[in-house]
Amino acid sequence: MASDFEPERSPAARALAEEALLRLLVALEGEEVELVVLGGLVPEILTRGQGEAVPAHLGTTDVDIHISFGVDADRDLGSLEHALEAIGAEPDPKIDGWRWRIRVGGVRVKIEFLCDRDDVAADQAIALPGCRVLSAANLRGTGFVARDWTEEELTGKIDGKQVTVMAKYAGLEGYLMAKAHAVRHRGLDRDCYDLAFVLIYNRAGGPAQAAELLRSGQFGEDVANARTVWSEIEVRFADAAAFGSESYANQAILVDPAADGVELRQSAVSAVTEFIAALGLE
Repeated sequence: MASDFEPERSPAARALAEEALLRLLVALEGEEVELVVLGGLVPEILTRGQGEAVPAHLGTTDVDIHISFGVDADRDLGSLEHALEAIGAEPDPKIDGWRWRIRVGGVRVKIEFLCDRDDVAADQAIALPGCRVLSAANLRGTGFVARDWTEEELTGKIDGKQVTVMAKYAGLEGYLMAKAHAVRHRGLDRDCYDLAFVLIYNRAGGPAQAAELLRSGQFGEDVANARTVWSEIEVRFADAAAFGSESYANQAILVDPAADGVELRQSAVSAVTEFIAALGLE
């Protein structure tokens, strides 16, 4: 019988999470449901193609999905719940409908659904129209990815058959806005790690280039209105001993135990300092 443990964050766990996403998207083919992937699956995509200088990303154990929906009473998202059931996913009994679990490769992978609705209190579970159980956790900042995403081919085998689907992943600007809010409001070590990793190794060229995209693009007003977010991030990466810097180094060393922790911490500080300065908030 397949085991039922949850894997630690690792590149291998990321592959399992990606397979879970593939299964869901194949089951949803032909249905109009606006899904954008964010979270731990995204950093590898945003840094891909930068050469051998980019270390492996630690990975993820789950699939975070932002779902866009309004207050339209005629909207029916039942097809998403049916797709989850079709691939053998089940709702987590400890969570109010927004986290589902599926066994992939003998382990349990989580699929979590998030939304960003101003008309509902933050951190509340919102029932999805047309669904019996499925809901989405209302997390501030996740909605940025619905405004900036990139489409990538996702290929793999399901039941021995090679399949390819198109998946929407958060774009660099949307991801950085969403992750910045996660660092400020949730502040987990993996949030700090992911933010620093993408700032350092993104395909735009680095922290300053990423900041310029944000400052001059569609999120310019949002950047200016998020001064408290950037201030909190500065505090978390204020120096090499700060929580964010330590979190980045500790997570990065899990990927490469031979890496220099002092150098990693300083790289995180430098990246965030350069990024905040280039936002031009003063």
